[in-house]
Amino acid sequence: MTNTTGSPLPDRCRRRGLALCLLLTALFVSPVAGADVMQTFDAQFKVKRGAVALGTTRFSLTRDGDDCYVFRGEANPNAVVRVFVGQVIDESRFCIEDGTVRPQRFSHHMEGNAEDSYSLEFDWSQHEVTYRSEAGESKTMALGDSAFDPLSIQFAARRWVAAAANPDTAGERDFALIDEKKQKTYRLRASDGGRIKTPAGRYDTLKIERVDDPKRGLRFWLARNADWIPVQVEHEKPKTGVFRMQLTALER
Repeated sequence: MTNTTGSPLPDRCRRRGLALCLLLTALFVSPVAGADVMQTFDAQFKVKRGAVALGTTRFSLTRDGDDCYVFRGEANPNAVVRVFVGQVIDESRFCIEDGTVRPQRFSHHMEGNAEDSYSLEFDWSQHEVTYRSEAGESKTMALGDSAFDPLSIQFAARRWVAAAANPDTAGERDFALIDEKKQKTYRLRASDGGRIKTPAGRYDTLKIERVDDPKRGLRFWLARNADWIPVQVEHEKPKTGVFRMQLTALER
């Protein structure tokens, strides 16, 4: 794998790649089996593209009533990158119903970019989800029995890994994702991730990676002895290079 370096990313595709990278960091925060999977937390990460520092991202999980939660991500580009993309805020409200993660509402806001800012409203009684952009566009899509927004999907993955008797042999699993106006399927694979050095320390890890699309790499290294917290994340797309995130601080 080759890391690319260079100037900040000026076109729309690269702005979206950066925003997605900054906000995917929290995916698969997964405590060990028997722990409180829904434990609230606050985590911070640094973000780079190759050797170029892009900024930081912060995630927090809070309770919102019985069996419901709010998961919020705030991506803060550094001064140079803010010329091309402003602050990015994602927020997911979801509930645990009959042991299943049910997203209720998701919002994605990119500062100064109404076209790429949007919300998703989930109606499980009608099995529909409604997309609305801040620019005024809307679309209603059918839902199957299970689907997740870009943040709540991580809790479905948490439960999968946490429930495995041996995470190294958990194999592969498909997850349905609603992202903007499309429904996608992510196939994830678990394997040994080796020992990773981060600003927060060294960790023995389990690697979770997307394997359904070889052109769009997504890899997470989860700390075996620190509640399966993601200590390193890589996101790779054609023409944008590899974005890497590493854990810098955690409060639980």
